[in-house]
Amino acid sequence: MFSTEDIRRVRQETPGLGHRVHLDNCGSSLMPEPVVSAMKSYLDTEMRLGGYVAQEQQLGALSDAYDSLSTLFGGKSTDYALASSAVDAWTKAFYSIPLTAGDNIVTVFNDYCSNYVACLQRAKRDGVEIRVARAKSDGTLDLDHLADLVDSRTRIISLAQIASSDGLVADAAAVGKIAAASNAFYLLDACQSVGQIPVNFAEIGCHMATATSRKFLRGPRGIGFLYVNAEARAKLDPVVITNKSAAWVADNEYELATDASMFEAWEKSCMVQMGFGQALKYFLAMGVGKATGQTQRLAADLRGRLKSLRGIKVECPEAAQAAIITFNKEGWDAADVRVAMAEKGVTVQVSTIFHTRLDYTARGIQAAVRVSPHYYNTPAELDQFLNTLEDL
Repeated sequence: MFSTEDIRRVRQETPGLGHRVHLDNCGSSLMPEPVVSAMKSYLDTEMRLGGYVAQEQQLGALSDAYDSLSTLFGGKSTDYALASSAVDAWTKAFYSIPLTAGDNIVTVFNDYCSNYVACLQRAKRDGVEIRVARAKSDGTLDLDHLADLVDSRTRIISLAQIASSDGLVADAAAVGKIAAASNAFYLLDACQSVGQIPVNFAEIGCHMATATSRKFLRGPRGIGFLYVNAEARAKLDPVVITNKSAAWVADNEYELATDASMFEAWEKSCMVQMGFGQALKYFLAMGVGKATGQTQRLAADLRGRLKSLRGIKVECPEAAQAAIITFNKEGWDAADVRVAMAEKGVTVQVSTIFHTRLDYTARGIQAAVRVSPHYYNTPAELDQFLNTLEDL
């Protein structure tokens, strides 16, 4: 658990907390001062020396991000590629998996919109079938149903470890065992899980995984990452290649990189990469178990207290445990609650049917207010949020 000193130090290092109660951390969290300072320092170097020279001088520090990713999430540093976002990383992986007519993709009932529309496009373009694993009565993923959907023509198993709209934590390792017994590539969307719960891709057994910097890892926007293990790399032909992912070795020949850089582009924001690397170091220094445990304790407290409020309907399934909580207030549209809370200095977000259509349609939800605490939030801030919500 965090001590009083831990909370004091973390909040002192987070300038954004002095202005409002921030409860949209699964959208974008607040960066700590060391992350911001690292980016400002790098930008100053670019200003003085130019982009190429600044990059050459900081190659060691820039590569730290890869080492930290492997330390935090398993595998080797060569298993990680950086991208402009989690969606960029996910689509590069997804569209690099070969599909032919008659193949199928197995996904889940609470898949995220950007992932599912990509499945729809490939179904239309490549003549493949989309199979959706259903929820059990308690709202959790029906693993038996998912296993039944997988057959010899399954090429992709796609799973969001924590959905952005319901707070459920899927048993990603159990899906890994199902994938291991098949010929499918297992693509894990860990966008909401990294930084929120302990995650190890090698132990989960996924071939590929994607996530972003800006959510629970507390890094800047504009950068995400792709984990792709050696087994998958040996079978994939990247959907696009650049002078970073391949070398032009003869007039009519190129050699593809053998590590995960086969999915990277040469041009990128080194300043943002520097900030992301610092955010990963900050998380490591905090201690994964300590940081994620604090976040989960705050979430459990907030979810329980929301359920006790009159006129509040918590929309998460009973089995939800993550630091993503959705609810509606009687007599109010979710969007109006967000605006009213913002006027009172409390930041929340709205989750709509456009984000997780299959799940929300099945549960009769059009939109819900979404709150997501982080380890830097305090019990007093949760009190302020709940009091403000009651007073609307």
